[in-house]
Amino acid sequence: MKMRATIVLAALALSGCASIFSGSTQDVAIRATPGAKFVVTDTYGRKVASGETEGTVNLVRGAGYFSPHAYKVKFSKPGYQNKTLAVNPSLNGWYFGNLLLGGFVGMVIVDPLTGAMYNLHPREIEAELEPTGEDIAALEREAAIVEKTRTYPVSRNDYTARQKLAELRCTPLGRPAVEGLNTGKEKFLFECKEGQQVQLQCLSNLGCRAG
Repeated sequence: MKMRATIVLAALALSGCASIFSGSTQDVAIRATPGAKFVVTDTYGRKVASGETEGTVNLVRGAGYFSPHAYKVKFSKPGYQNKTLAVNPSLNGWYFGNLLLGGFVGMVIVDPLTGAMYNLHPREIEAELEPTGEDIAALEREAAIVEKTRTYPVSRNDYTARQKLAELRCTPLGRPAVEGLNTGKEKFLFECKEGQQVQLQCLSNLGCRAG
């Protein structure tokens, strides 16, 4: 038993307490507003991890000899304000174990080189993104249009007309107003998500055109 204890103490003295007990990397848990994407960058602005909504990333503690890494986690989602949170370094308590065990090598060489002398905080990050005012107004407008057009009749040319809208860069909201329903000549008026209105004229067996 004494022999084993002596071997363990010798290993600690010749390596580094923090390197043995903590390692050179650390897991950080990330959670965000559902659908939000996140990107993690290091001290030098390099992308080191990314994901969506939630995940766990494994981050390197050290950036070089006696130099820790600091990270930024950037969150984004369409219709929401971007947010950036920091993951900052601090000294690892295990690093000072080298003083108790006479681990000169661990204190001045091993732990500083591996980066194990540092901890990263916080270990868990939560980001709740706030919707932008403009997008709230846009969503309210779209909902009002969809509700207004809910009772509009559906034409047999509706599918053909919607196919034409893709060429005109219009994402239709709800159903279109139709003149001349189920006749040989129909006129459609679409409200587009992009903010404009598009009018189409559809002739039986001849397709639809703008105008």
